Amino acid sequence: MSRQRLLKTDILKSNFKDFVQWSLFGFLATLIAIFFLGRENQKERTLSNQPIIKSLPNESGSDLQFISQVRPFTLTNQLGETFTLDKLIGKTWISNIIFTRCPTVCPKITQTIAGLLPDLPKSLNLVTLTTDPSHDTPEVLKKFAQLNHAETNRWHFLTGDKPSLMRLAVDDLKMVSQPKPKAHQESPNDLFIHSSLLILVDKNGQVRASFESDAPNLAEQINQALTQLTP
Repeated sequence: MSRQRLLKTDILKSNFKDFVQWSLFGFLATLIAIFFLGRENQKERTLSNQPIIKSLPNESGSDLQFISQVRPFTLTNQLGETFTLDKLIGKTWISNIIFTRCPTVCPKITQTIAGLLPDLPKSLNLVTLTTDPSHDTPEVLKKFAQLNHAETNRWHFLTGDKPSLMRLAVDDLKMVSQPKPKAHQESPNDLFIHSSLLILVDKNGQVRASFESDAPNLAEQINQALTQLTP
């Protein structure tokens, strides 16, 4: 074999070796990236589906802990008006999530809130979000609010685009909201899995506590928590 042919063979072998090495490197890098991306996605799914950890007043009388910060949002209330976080700054409020065609827990939660109002401060605002904005238009929410004798000056039923609602409800208020698999639906309107908690937000838009909506001493718990908020 001539020297020139040997040289070409060596070059081809070297190029092939480099190709194999870089291919293996790229393959391993891809596997590592997929592994860490999968871990982050799983972490996000786990966190987004976790109910909020309670932060109720303790015996020492210390302030409630900071849980999360509500970021600016733009939604629409039951009167068809634009509703933003600015309208709640300087006010303490309680939030929950429902959908009006819910056949089970949503009517009970709404009736519970309506029954609490006489025992809560007049300055406390209520913010009810829908997890079903394609159905729960301002008109639908207005009828639902009227059915539950909601005071429109302090009880706000909000709808809007789904991403904005979920950003507020799930990411900021730490509630759960997701479609219910058809195999688990008990009726045609059994469409969503969502939190039944009431979330307390302070005057600075900070989430400070949560309460079980079926607690027997709910009004007492909320009033006790309100006394723990820093003026």
